Amino acid sequence: MQDHPDDLYLKVLNKLQIVPMEVIPVDPLTQLVELLRPRALLWKHMAGHGGWAWRFPADSGVVFGRVVSGCCRFQLPGTAEQSLEPGDCVLLTEPPAWILRGGAGDAAIVAFEDLPTATASPEPGRRDDDPDQVRVVGGHFEFDSVNKELLTAFLPPVVHIPARGSGDGGRLTGVLAMIDAEASAARPGQQAVLSRLLEIVLIELLRTPEMLPGQQRGMLTGLTDPQIASALRAFHADIRRSWSVASLAAEARMSRSVFSQRFTSLIGQPPMTYALHWRMAVACDALRFSGRSLDEIALAAGYGSASAFSTAFTRTVGRPPVRFARDSGGVRSEG
Repeated sequence: MQDHPDDLYLKVLNKLQIVPMEVIPVDPLTQLVELLRPRALLWKHMAGHGGWAWRFPADSGVVFGRVVSGCCRFQLPGTAEQSLEPGDCVLLTEPPAWILRGGAGDAAIVAFEDLPTATASPEPGRRDDDPDQVRVVGGHFEFDSVNKELLTAFLPPVVHIPARGSGDGGRLTGVLAMIDAEASAARPGQQAVLSRLLEIVLIELLRTPEMLPGQQRGMLTGLTDPQIASALRAFHADIRRSWSVASLAAEARMSRSVFSQRFTSLIGQPPMTYALHWRMAVACDALRFSGRSLDEIALAAGYGSASAFSTAFTRTVGRPPVRFARDSGGVRSEG
């Protein structure tokens, strides 16, 4: 009797030690970016000469910028000015209106939307002969509103990445420089390239915890601890499993009490609270985008029935699943 083609396919993969695509586990950080759904990028070149001041409007996403040449200062309301040198990058999460200044004195403030777009920025390695000129490139990316609270949970309000940094910080600066170069030239496929580079910026920032404030807690910090990371990866690989503190502790090869204490310290919430909130985030995304039935979404989120899922969802999110899907513009199948 001959092997079925599918069975033969699996045998070949097994010999080659290749895992079929559909069973390759997705790592926690990839899942986070997928739930955030970054979707838009605006990029602008700006040039200031002498004394100047620009006011940028409040933003509901993440604003980021890079100083190409010259020195300037940025300031959020109620905070002291921070200096930016050539090559420095800054990322602001959901910032209020803020100011960027150059030169000495109090120049008249110009609104960002009134700024003319500067000519293309200097090519890498080219010196700017005007020491009084400051060139800045900047923009922002947006996220779907369904799981937007994940953004503020994982990103601090301000991240300043000095050009003098090394390691991953230097790599992030390099990616921003690539965005600058791509945005400076009108080439086919530009928007697609910029969108991909944008996601790299986000991932590079998220997976480099040393760039974030020391008090920052969450999944990203947990992933830096080998034992807690083992538990996180196991949970994210199969959130449908009936997880408990004991089973997660076993994945971390720790006692239940020590695991729970370390997990809470690094993540900022107890293990099962983290599991609940993540399952609800996955469910919110599915209700908004998947079109699957409530039974299918309940199963995918780790619940044995739609009624048990609906009870947990309503208690956690504050609205029944069907109403959430309707309010968020989702399309849900019946059944």
